[in-house]
Amino acid sequence: MNRTVFLSRLLLTATAYCLLPMPAVFAAPPPEHAGPPLPRHAVSNRAFTGISSLAVAPNGRLWVTWYAGHTPGEDHNNYVVLATSGDGGATWKELLTVDPDGEGPRRTFDPEVWLAPDGRLRWTWSDRTMPYNNVASDALWMIVLDDPASENTAWHRPVYVTQGVMMCKPITLSSGEWALPVCTWYSENSSKMVVSADGGKTWSVRGGAGMPQEDRLFDEHMFVERKDGSIWCLTRTKSGIREAVSTDRGTTWSPLEPSPIQHPSARFFITRLSSGNLLLVKHGPIEKKTGRSHLTAFVSKDDGRSWEGGLMLDERGGVSYPDGQQTADGTIFITYDFDRTGARHILFATFREEDVLAGKPVSGAVRLRQLVSEGSGGAERPKPQVNANADGAPLATDSAGLLAADGLDLAAFEAGVTLFTDRAYTLADAPGALKGARFLRVPMNGAKTLRCTRAGWVAVLTPLPERNPDSVAKALLEQGFQKARLPEVRLFDPSNPRNFCTLFQKRCAEGESVTFGKWGLPLFFSK
Repeated sequence: MNRTVFLSRLLLTATAYCLLPMPAVFAAPPPEHAGPPLPRHAVSNRAFTGISSLAVAPNGRLWVTWYAGHTPGEDHNNYVVLATSGDGGATWKELLTVDPDGEGPRRTFDPEVWLAPDGRLRWTWSDRTMPYNNVASDALWMIVLDDPASENTAWHRPVYVTQGVMMCKPITLSSGEWALPVCTWYSENSSKMVVSADGGKTWSVRGGAGMPQEDRLFDEHMFVERKDGSIWCLTRTKSGIREAVSTDRGTTWSPLEPSPIQHPSARFFITRLSSGNLLLVKHGPIEKKTGRSHLTAFVSKDDGRSWEGGLMLDERGGVSYPDGQQTADGTIFITYDFDRTGARHILFATFREEDVLAGKPVSGAVRLRQLVSEGSGGAERPKPQVNANADGAPLATDSAGLLAADGLDLAAFEAGVTLFTDRAYTLADAPGALKGARFLRVPMNGAKTLRCTRAGWVAVLTPLPERNPDSVAKALLEQGFQKARLPEVRLFDPSNPRNFCTLFQKRCAEGESVTFGKWGLPLFFSK
């Protein structure tokens, strides 16, 4: 398509739907397909499914969007999906997909769906040419659906909004302006606020918070307008969450400083509830950094200075990227994904503020792990094979020794148990050969020195070096441990071979010390 024809088509689109002005420069042409799913978009042809967003119409109709692909990754085959449910999430229908160029080098990704103050639904996504090498290739697009209360709603053709990626909820400021959290990754002032003062007809960049270069990643930021009129920005970084504040409606921002809210490098969700309190959905406790597990909801009654409650939504490893909305009756809907290339689930949960504050279901509104979509098929990645470790020595379960360290406790080696003191990872696979074993719950990070308090056989589970660079196998072998003839244990996140662990064992003398770093799990056949 030549530039003259391309610009003419975009001008016609903008004129016909009167949504946005003609931008001076377009980062990408309109997608080749925006409409009902094509055969290549079938749910049975998906090797990747993840990164969801949810909105609820006033009549209770649910809308969920995510992106998918027939190859198992975040790649040029990705397209975005919009599904709806008119029966509270019992059944779902995929209404629309956006696919920029089929098998071509472009992908659509990181969609968001938002019920705007005018009652219409805004569905956004980003478009990028692969391989990614320039933030200028990111283009944010929008489709407006006129009547989100109806499955048969009219919808407008895609319109370009601005440069960048938006994968978190917009907010409406007390001024009536709409504010989009748009990010331009790895650039200056990357956590941007893009504002409309005319109900979404025009948009402009107002300002952005600057992330320190050493911590730059995928901003995935969210805004909260505090009760004093300031705007609080929370953003994802390499180290977790950083935060900044603007006192001039988003024009200028304080430096992005580390937040006391501990979190892995992943998206979280924060919103203002109808009570005036704040809701936060994150991984693990407020003060503890975990992996992508233990998705938990909290409430703040003091504009984010402190947090209460803690309703566990899903404790499994591989759950991530919460997003949602509270409805007029007080019900909170949260969507998230689970195991993007394995189970490929898009899920949602419902609950109320009182459930969060109680830390358990009390309202009768709690529904957990509700299925929206389950992808299957596609060009699936070969499933990782478990090594039999046939070259190891026979597993020694007699004459059990014991390792100990001050402040560390023994626990039964059973599925679902928390494995480390500084991570929320839980045991996924407890093979029969290790039935009755116990383990010492140590920190995953840092060097550990354990003392043998009872002579006999002790063992440590760790990945082989070819599985994971954090393996401590070499250190164990140098201290006289030997590999055991036991198939690898899928310790946590069982679809990830980096977490497949081999057992190393040693007959230890009383008083002897064992030292290793990140990461190993001491295990014993002891009462």
